[in-house]
Amino acid sequence: MTTTESESAFALQVLDACVAHGRQLLASQLPALESQKLDLMPSLRDLATQLYLAGAMWRFGEQFDLPSAARDRGFICLMSMLISDGMNADKAHKRVAELNRLSRSSEGHDLPAIASGYAAQLGDGSLARLFVTLLADPKAAGVPYRLLDYSKPVAAILTAAGFGIALLLGRSFGEACAVGLVVGISTLGCALAIYWRMVKVEK
Repeated sequence: MTTTESESAFALQVLDACVAHGRQLLASQLPALESQKLDLMPSLRDLATQLYLAGAMWRFGEQFDLPSAARDRGFICLMSMLISDGMNADKAHKRVAELNRLSRSSEGHDLPAIASGYAAQLGDGSLARLFVTLLADPKAAGVPYRLLDYSKPVAAILTAAGFGIALLLGRSFGEACAVGLVVGISTLGCALAIYWRMVKVEK
């Protein structure tokens, strides 16, 4: 085996070790998450968890002597993890690039999610504590999100029902379309009003 081949093999071993550590750390955090039943908006939950894992693999990878920066390597390991979990390679690359961009504040400081992962220890409940911090913002809760999500198929059904009933009552096609649209838009409007009421922060 040449020197280059040996270095490549070592780099792959490091990547695999970092990913294995990330999975082990995440598994050790699940009991605290399940016991507290923290209900975050799904997209925010995924973003925070992935940044947390990047931070954890960043720190774990610092023990290995490689030319790449350990922080960047944490995101490379995250991309490998996403791909092994079934994400398309191009999609995983774009996702990790977005996460890397979002991982720092406008002042250049690491966000709490990646910093929490960097400092995490097995079974320390740090991911649950991160979620609790995020839930301080009412817009981060999962319930309002699900309300809006569920209202979409309901609005579609009511739109079709309004259209069909209007036709049965002898309305023209155009009038029936208008009735269906009014019913559907009204349903979405009510759901949106309830959503904003749920996430409103009292001043």
